[in-house]
Amino acid sequence: MMATMLATRTFHGSRIGARRDPTRVVECASLRNMEIFRSLPSADIERVCSAATFHHIALRKPIAVSPEGKTLHLLAQGLAKVTRLDANGTEMIVHLLKAGELFGPQISPGSTDTMVVALRPCVAVSIRLADMEQILGSPALAEEIDRVRSLRLTQMEERLADICMGRVPARTARTVLRLCDEFPAKLPCGTKVDVRFTQKDIANMIGATREVTSSTLNNFKREGWLGMHDRYMCVHNADGLRAMLA
Repeated sequence: MMATMLATRTFHGSRIGARRDPTRVVECASLRNMEIFRSLPSADIERVCSAATFHHIALRKPIAVSPEGKTLHLLAQGLAKVTRLDANGTEMIVHLLKAGELFGPQISPGSTDTMVVALRPCVAVSIRLADMEQILGSPALAEEIDRVRSLRLTQMEERLADICMGRVPARTARTVLRLCDEFPAKLPCGTKVDVRFTQKDIANMIGATREVTSSTLNNFKREGWLGMHDRYMCVHNADGLRAMLA
């Protein structure tokens, strides 16, 4: 309980003893792994940490995002899915948010129908844009936000193109292979996707119903291309899946 309270409270540099708290030391160290802070001197990292609020998010729980655009959000630890509703109200996974990445309305402007949900236990960081501008400098922060926004838009366009390319088996095979490349864990029988994705998650990535996706994955299992180990997907025969893309 105490760790949770510390993780969700904003600390200020002037508060006596704040920097000595072990939880805070770990949280500040996690900032160093983020690209946006990697070149900052230690004194500035301390300033960021003192101005930030850290939130510990349980598996499959939503990560709160401030809608007014005055707060910058970052993922310090874990993995999350960024979902958006399409014109029919169907959820679509448009991005897998990894540790060190920015998220929020500055990155996806106008995305009021977007949600961020933890796929692993996460630590999310929120900090006021005004505080970040003071620490990083307004031009540097604007440049980083523009860079990430451009990259994210490109990734989303590629994801939408994938959804439109080919029939469901090909889209499913392409997605499984991509996840295998992004989250690999070697096993004697093949390469495990080291994140638990539900069939609904896969369906939301490829733009299909859960029932059709389930049937397709079961076909892959019967062919010996794919296995399941404790609810983790494992690619047993990548060449078989690649053949679906031809």
